[in-house]
Amino acid sequence: MTPRDANELVICGENAASVEIDDARLHDLRAVAAIQRASFRPGLAYGMFPLVTLRIMPFVTFLVVRKSKTGEVMGCIIADRYRGDVRIMNIAVHPEWRRRGVATALLRALDERLPGGNIVLMVEETNHGAQALYQEDGFTRSGYQRNYYGSHRHGIEMTRQRQPPSAVRSGKPTSGHIRV
Repeated sequence: MTPRDANELVICGENAASVEIDDARLHDLRAVAAIQRASFRPGLAYGMFPLVTLRIMPFVTFLVVRKSKTGEVMGCIIADRYRGDVRIMNIAVHPEWRRRGVATALLRALDERLPGGNIVLMVEETNHGAQALYQEDGFTRSGYQRNYYGSHRHGIEMTRQRQPPSAVRSGKPTSGHIRV
């Protein structure tokens, strides 16, 4: 999916919306923080300070999906490169927009933005909805970590296998190590 394709997506459902996916802007972060609070229990939701920090870090990819007409933020995905793989640190969708293709659109946009290398993420063992979403997108269970999300809250590592990252980025040769 090219960025143009992602920007022409129409999220389905009763309140269908044409959307755009782009880098998070600083003024998006209050809406992202509200989505975090609605999506995760206290202690797991990113607040303003971590969101601002992640937004300004040059090696972090922080994308949001917005309604094209109003600019309303519907969801976000935050990722980086780690040992040649793409590591999703966080994906969250506003409750009104869940199960309408928003998370899938964010995964596709991330795929385009950070090509090559496997995509790895952690999901809470009890979050069966998210696990189903990731499985539909080609992720398979690749690990298990006890107490990852707190006492008696275990994490499942899931991986989508892709090609290794290219040793050439933006037409410039590299040493094989990619810095994002």
